Amino acid sequence: MGRPSGVRFGLGVALFLVGIVAVASESEIAPAASNGTAASNGVAASNGAAAEGVPHELATLLDAKQRTAWRKAYAREVAGDFDSAIAGYEPLARAHPDSAFIAWRMARNHWRSGEMLPLNAKEPRRQAFNRALEWADRSLTAAPECGECVFWKMASMGRLATTVGALESARLAQPMAELIDRGIALEPTYADNDWNHTKANLYLAASSFYRLLPEWFWLEYAIGVRGDKKRALGYIEQAMAITPDRIDYHLEMGAVLLCLASREETHDYAARGRQVLERARTLEHRLTTDAIDQEHAQLLLDQPDTACGYSRDGFMDFSGIKEGQI
Repeated sequence: MGRPSGVRFGLGVALFLVGIVAVASESEIAPAASNGTAASNGVAASNGAAAEGVPHELATLLDAKQRTAWRKAYAREVAGDFDSAIAGYEPLARAHPDSAFIAWRMARNHWRSGEMLPLNAKEPRRQAFNRALEWADRSLTAAPECGECVFWKMASMGRLATTVGALESARLAQPMAELIDRGIALEPTYADNDWNHTKANLYLAASSFYRLLPEWFWLEYAIGVRGDKKRALGYIEQAMAITPDRIDYHLEMGAVLLCLASREETHDYAARGRQVLERARTLEHRLTTDAIDQEHAQLLLDQPDTACGYSRDGFMDFSGIKEGQI
């Protein structure tokens, strides 16, 4: 069996990666309500406001003037003024180059800044996501066992896939799979609040990754990884166990269940999927994307056959693609 054609193969995987980052990374967009609270559902928060609104990771690292600077920068982040937040965090990052915590917060704000740009502003977006990736790499250099750092590297690589050429983006699939596995294994403990945990967001990323990627056996030969819908279900179930009332988690679970239902009629996947999506339409809004996700829950209820290729950026139809045509 020959390797699939490079250019056509790259275009298909680029499309797939666009869908993944749209589903997996948006869960971190909403500004946090606080510097962190005690987490619930078995995930211990590592970032409680231990020193006058400063995360405890930084409580002994920052002096009084720097703590004031942190609070001001964080207030800008909460307000959605990410460029100003970056300007506030950057002197702290320079003063403490070995702080993985400050570095991944820099990565998060560069990522968020890039997300605010129009989709057709490809070069400014590419620059923002490249800066996010650079800061994520710095954070991992400082702390190789930092799960939050891994998450933001994965998110940055994912969004870069939407701004670069097809072949380059195709090469990101296997590294992203490795980052997902690595991040989950590290069991990150950071939580912005009691409903936004990095660990749960990693499970969401993993679920959308393995749901959207086709399960063709030759795809693993081509790029080192292929889809696995049942694995996806296991991941989103773990996300829901941590945070049971997130609309985006319900949307992903509904998509996975309806996708499985299209292939395995002997199970109750369809009924479960519809039940989860119906509940998603009744939940309280917490993220800026929740209203859109509730609309999309109805779309999936109306068009369950689109569930396998669902992403917030659109529906992907792989049904007519054959080996060598990607």
